[in-house]
Amino acid sequence: MMREIKLTRRELCLKMGILGLMAGLPLPVFANNLSPAPSKGQTGDAPLSYVSAMTDQHNQHWLAIIDTHGELLHKLALPERAHQIAVNPAKPEVAVAARRPGTYLVIANSLTGEQLYSLEPVPGHHFYGHAAYSFDGRFLYTTENHIESGEGRIFVRDAQEHYEIQNVFPSYGIGPHELRVHPDGETLVVANGGILTHPEQGREKLNLNTMAPSLVYISRETGKLLEKQELPEEWHQLSIRHIDINQQGLVAIAMQYQGDPIDSVPLIARHNRGSAIHTLMAPDEINAGMQNYCGSVCFNRSGSAFAVTAPRGNLISLWDASDGTFIKDFRCRDVCGISQYGQEGFMFSNGLGKLYRLENGLAQLNMLESNTNASFAWDNHMSLVHA
Repeated sequence: MMREIKLTRRELCLKMGILGLMAGLPLPVFANNLSPAPSKGQTGDAPLSYVSAMTDQHNQHWLAIIDTHGELLHKLALPERAHQIAVNPAKPEVAVAARRPGTYLVIANSLTGEQLYSLEPVPGHHFYGHAAYSFDGRFLYTTENHIESGEGRIFVRDAQEHYEIQNVFPSYGIGPHELRVHPDGETLVVANGGILTHPEQGREKLNLNTMAPSLVYISRETGKLLEKQELPEEWHQLSIRHIDINQQGLVAIAMQYQGDPIDSVPLIARHNRGSAIHTLMAPDEINAGMQNYCGSVCFNRSGSAFAVTAPRGNLISLWDASDGTFIKDFRCRDVCGISQYGQEGFMFSNGLGKLYRLENGLAQLNMLESNTNASFAWDNHMSLVHA
C-alpha cells in the first residue's frame, strides 16, 4: 500500500515554485520576518579560529579548522575539492561549498569539525562555490547554476529546519559566484561572473564573446532586483568573481580577465550603491604582475583598507578603502586565501600550505612558523570564525 503524502501549502508552493523557475515561470515569494541584523564585524572578546579547505599530498580534500597561530585544531574529510567556507555568526556552524561545478554542501561544527549535514543541489542545478549566512544565522544563501538555461540562481536554506530550501530566485545574470549580505541586513550583493559553463564540459568557458558580468543587489526576502551594475562594453570580458563589503556598504571587487593576455585592464574595482562601478588601476608593473587574475578580496576589520590576492602572479596588493588609492604590494608565492587579523591586519594562505600574517602597521608580511613544513595545499579562500 502506498503511503499518502500530504504537503503543507508552503511546501507545495515551494515545490511548484522551484519547478516553475526551472521552466521560466514566476516564483512565489515568501517573507522571512527576520529580526534586525547586527553590524558586520561585531565580535566581542570571543576566541578566534580560521577555516579553509585544503588538499593533502594524497589528493584527499579536507575542511581544516586552525587557531590564530596556524595550528591545526580539527579537520573533516570532504568528498571533493571545496572552495569557500561560510561562517554562521549566531552558532558554531560553517557551510563548506564545493568547487564549481560542485554537487555537495557540507555543514560542520566549527568547534569540533563534526559533520552535521551533507546536502545536494536540486536536480538540474550545481553549486558555484560560495555561500553566505544572514546576520542572525537563520538562513544560508548559495549561488547556483540552473544547468539547462545557464541562468544563475540564489537558493535560500533554513538553518533552523535542517537546511531545507525555503526559497529560490534569480541572480539576474550568468555565473553567480561570491555573494555577501549588505550591512543593512536585508540585501544580498552578488557577483555575476558572466561566464557560461556546463557540467558536461567541466570548467570550459562557453560564452567568452558574449560575456556580461554584473554586480547586483537583491532583496533577500523577496528576491527582487534592487540594483544592477555592469562594466563598460570594452571590458565585458572582465569577470566579476569575488567581492567583500565593509561596514559602510562599500564593495571591493576582484576580477579575472578572459580577453587577450596582452591587454592591460583594471582587475580591481569598488562600488557604492547608486553609482557606477569605479575601476582601479594598479601601477603598470603591479597590474601586469597580476597576470589578469585576482583570486580573493577582503577588507580589514576596521574597513579602512582591503587586500587582493593574485595567485598566478604571486602577489598581494593593498588598497585604501576611502578613495581606492593603491598602497603597497607584497610578493608571496601562489597566495590566494585572505581573512582579517586584528583590527587592521590580514591573514593569508597559499597553495604551498603556508600561512602569512600582515600586521605592524601593514609594513611586513610574516610567515607563521607552524606551517613551514606543510605537506598540503590551502584552497582559494579562508574565513575567520568567532567561537
